[in-house]
Amino acid sequence: MTPPESVWIDGTDLRDARAGPFHGLLRRIGDVARTTDRRTIAASFALRFGWSSAIAITPYLQARWVPDIALDNVSFAFGRSTAFERAALRAVRGVMVAGDPRAADASIRTVPDADALRRALRDALVAQAAPVVAALERWSGFAPRGTWGQLTSAWATQFTAIAGPRDDQRQLVTKLEAFFAGDDMVAAMRPRMHAVSVGGATRLYQRRASCCRMYLLPGGSLCTSCPLVGDEERQKLFLATFACPPGTSISAADP
Repeated sequence: MTPPESVWIDGTDLRDARAGPFHGLLRRIGDVARTTDRRTIAASFALRFGWSSAIAITPYLQARWVPDIALDNVSFAFGRSTAFERAALRAVRGVMVAGDPRAADASIRTVPDADALRRALRDALVAQAAPVVAALERWSGFAPRGTWGQLTSAWATQFTAIAGPRDDQRQLVTKLEAFFAGDDMVAAMRPRMHAVSVGGATRLYQRRASCCRMYLLPGGSLCTSCPLVGDEERQKLFLATFACPPGTSISAADP
């Protein structure tokens, strides 16, 4: 039977991976990837779920607004290939900085400053993800550290893809460090950023804190962001993957 073009899953269904629509999606991910290894399937879903963070990170970066992304207020669509496609809010409400003219609306609560808004974004993403991480562990045995490593990688990618500027992204390192700062699992499993300079432009790429296990799939291989790859080998992969010319500069971007 051919699966539908897209499948919508209510956020609350992601609290239980052992039954219902979430379980069905995980089985489809395994079928598409040709694996029955639950830890690999869990890691693969974690990457997909991490991409859905755009529903919060995009309005934060572009409109200084953090929407309510609690699981009971969000639904997620996954395509026939099982890739994440889009997310939808049930009710439009959220957080802005006090003094913003838009904050007068009854659907908006306020925080005192930009630092507090950044914390609101982090808190919203962590609170949304925590029950999903737990559900994946119960179903697959995949360690929470592994799932958080996939999520933080996706969150960082959203920042580098959306925030700009394109010619020199090194200024984003400080913003990412401030976003990930803390004494929890999110801080411990944040990716390490690298600056890659090619043709006068410098962009950030990353070394994830946990492996996505894609190399275990048929035809799979280690990627440039994999923590199983040493820094010397990573540099070779960067040069090959991005067809970098001689003289390309690659350096750690952590402050």
